[in-house]
Order: sequence, then C-alpha cells, then structure tokens
Amino acid sequence: MEPTLTHDTHLFSAMVNLLVASGRGEKDYGFNKNRLQTRYDEVASVLNQQGYSNRVGKPLNRNALKQVVHRVRGKPEVLDTFRPDWSDFQFKGVTETSSRDACLVCGTGVPRENHKTCSVECGGMYQKHKDAPCDPKFPSIFHQIRYEEH
Repeated sequence: MEPTLTHDTHLFSAMVNLLVASGRGEKDYGFNKNRLQTRYDEVASVLNQQGYSNRVGKPLNRNALKQVVHRVRGKPEVLDTFRPDWSDFQFKGVTETSSRDACLVCGTGVPRENHKTCSVECGGMYQKHKDAPCDPKFPSIFHQIRYEEH
C-alpha cells in the first residue's frame, strides 16, 4: 500500500500546486472560465500534459483523480500537509459565508441552528458536490459559485 500512497500524494501534490497557482493567477492553465468550477477532467488534462500518469502508466482521467482525492482524504495527517495558506489569496469580498445563517447551496436563510443547509434537498446537493475541485481561493465550490453569481 505504500507505493499507492506515495503515488497518490505525488499526484495530489501536483493537483494542489496546479490549483493554487491558478487561483493566485500565477499561471493560466486554460481552465474554462464559463464554468463555475474547475473540473477533474480539466485538471487531468493539464497533469497529463505535464507528464503525470495513473498507477499503471496510462493517462489520467477524472475518475483516477477522484480516487486519489478519496484515498488522500482518508489520511488526514497527509491531507493537512497540502492545505494552502489562505492568507496568500486575495479575497474579493468573499467570506466563509455571506451571512452567518445562509445556506451554503442556495444562499437562503437556514432555519436550523448549526446547520450548513436550509433543506434536505440542499443538504443532498451539498453532500454530492462538497468535494468537487474548486478554485483554491474559496473554501468550497459553493462559495465560488455564490461569488461568481454576484
């Protein structure tokens, strides 16, 4: 299992570095600006161009990157080493939530204390997409979407 973890951390590090450089505006990787999030396919394409491959030497795809993220998330001590320094990013009026009681998915009021979403539907949407890759200047894809809508 050690070779997998080593390969996973190598790929995850490359993904983080790529997204951080893009988020800081240091390098334009050609990510689609019309989308609300950077997709695994786009990240895989850039990593393939940089010479990265999956464990068996084939080109990366979105599923391979999703699996890497899933395995690394299971190792919090490894995951924490890749957390970017958020103070390096210029936040343009983006805060963790636009309102203390705003739903992370739709932005409406949250009727229940200590909840992130306003309804079961929004909760399901949050669970389904909470791990989607996003620009690193935002805490989650939902913050990025809300910022880009305004």
